[in-house]
Amino acid sequence: MSIEQPMTADLKQLLQNELEALRRLADVLQQEQQALLDNDVPAIEVATREKNDALAQQADGAARRADALATLGFVAERQTLRSFLERAADADELLALQGALNDLAAQCHEDNRNNGRLIAQRQQQSQGALKVLRQMDGAAPTYSGSGDAVESGASRLLGKA
Repeated sequence: MSIEQPMTADLKQLLQNELEALRRLADVLQQEQQALLDNDVPAIEVATREKNDALAQQADGAARRADALATLGFVAERQTLRSFLERAADADELLALQGALNDLAAQCHEDNRNNGRLIAQRQQQSQGALKVLRQMDGAAPTYSGSGDAVESGASRLLGKA
């Protein structure tokens, strides 16, 4: 049984919207990486906000796509998305969009992991510098935001991807 093209028009638009959201996320991840390399804290903060917005937009798109697929009769437990889309009258276009979406999602995932590694590297560098400074000043105690003395071995998490 074939899925008629008018029924898949909404799905096609949703896939295109989701692809746009992922393109935005990919751009933001590149901006975040450059900000991390430049140690540009204000740009990192902007990129983090934009990344969260892009992720929310992509998650909303994925939920809408899932709803549209369910409306068309897709049941994930019984079939793969590829086999379902192959039954559509405009299967080639839908499969191309789905493939581009999968490829870009994988790239975004890898870029985000790389940014996380950069953050961890910067964190280690900062902790090393703080350790040197603490040793230079005779290991004088440091204090927390509440005024309590903090042992020199204690550390705080500076960031996370």
